[in-house]
Amino acid sequence: MIEEAIILSGGVGSRMQGATMSKYPKGLAMVNDKPLLYWCIKWLGDNGVSKVILALGHLAENIIEYFGEHIEIGGKKIEILYSIEKEKLGSGGAVKLASQYITGDNCFIMNGDLLTDIPGDKMISQHLEEDVDGTMLLVKLRSRFGVVEVDNKLISKFVEKPMLPVFIHAGIDIVKSEILKEFPDKGQMEDTIFVEMANRGSFGAVHAEDGYFWEAVDTPKELKEANKNWKY
Repeated sequence: MIEEAIILSGGVGSRMQGATMSKYPKGLAMVNDKPLLYWCIKWLGDNGVSKVILALGHLAENIIEYFGEHIEIGGKKIEILYSIEKEKLGSGGAVKLASQYITGDNCFIMNGDLLTDIPGDKMISQHLEEDVDGTMLLVKLRSRFGVVEVDNKLISKFVEKPMLPVFIHAGIDIVKSEILKEFPDKGQMEDTIFVEMANRGSFGAVHAEDGYFWEAVDTPKELKEANKNWKY
């Protein structure tokens, strides 16, 4: 079991400001009457996490006021700690700063703008069984546009925003806690430690199965669609 997690939610969320009006951070944007961060914490709690460190920056005080020291979801109490950037550190630096609160052998790293019901058990078991420093969850990329299928020079079908046969980072990872010291003090983890783990053959991947919901909410339009489609 992996009981600790870092959630990255320190960005300005400039593409969401049409919805937030710059009055509150993106992590508090509401989906079905709950903030995005609530749904991230719930997913982690449903997958065994009991302590969450929120890595914050922009309007951090709003999030601290909302969540306080703990949250109860489904009868389970989840401890909430806070790591606050005084300057922009990038995702890698934010994780490095928040890692001071990690005490276990492994931890989740999760983006704070995700909605998903993908079960985490396969990812957890593979990470614990394999001799790797980290494990990344992958999801299929959904096309931003409708796709036109052609048969013998004639249009045969229109497919609205289909899933494509390629995979992207789902924004959820598990890493050995001993690796956290290798994260950069400042910079993106995707450009630094993730590349290093992959180069030394120590970064596992789990492909999410079809049929589950996953969406990164980054714009007012995506927020509107999430409120319509999210059923977790």
